[in-house]
Amino acid sequence: MKREEIVQEAIRQFQISGLKFTMNDIAASLHIAKKTIYQFYESKEELLSAMLAYGFSDIQKKKQEILASDLDLIDKIRMVMIAMPNQYQVLDFRRLSDLHEKYPKISQELVGYLENDWEPVIRLLEEGVRQHRIRPVSIPILRTMFTASLESFLSSETLNEEHISYNEALEQMMDIIMNGIKEHDYEEKN
Repeated sequence: MKREEIVQEAIRQFQISGLKFTMNDIAASLHIAKKTIYQFYESKEELLSAMLAYGFSDIQKKKQEILASDLDLIDKIRMVMIAMPNQYQVLDFRRLSDLHEKYPKISQELVGYLENDWEPVIRLLEEGVRQHRIRPVSIPILRTMFTASLESFLSSETLNEEHISYNEALEQMMDIIMNGIKEHDYEEKN
């Protein structure tokens, strides 16, 4: 049994039960004793931390693929900002809404992951400004808006109440960021 297998099963159990999954659920699914899990992870909180590290490592790999691609600069910006590997497309991240209450330390780790590694995005934005493909904006403000939105998506019930998936929310957010809210042909009409 490897640490990675336990983490992958924990991610699968999260998809089934959200944060309510148990170490017993993982052990039963992997056909191992619960104490085997505890040989690798002292607690569910430690396992959740490992799940975050594993997931964000995959997200970083996806970002690197996008950055190395031949995509148009604007497409790269959009895709890098909301990079999500295929295996996570099916996860319902709305199930993290009570993470802050139940696991505040893990919630802080999640915020840290969301707020870090902006260097590739900043380079793309700066290139977009140099090429006159995007207008100059305050990157710290954009970063704050973006990460605050992600944190809100993950910690509130808004998406559930509005029946919007996490991935749909990301796409809509990026559409608003990239295109604004002004009707583009309004000035042409008047």
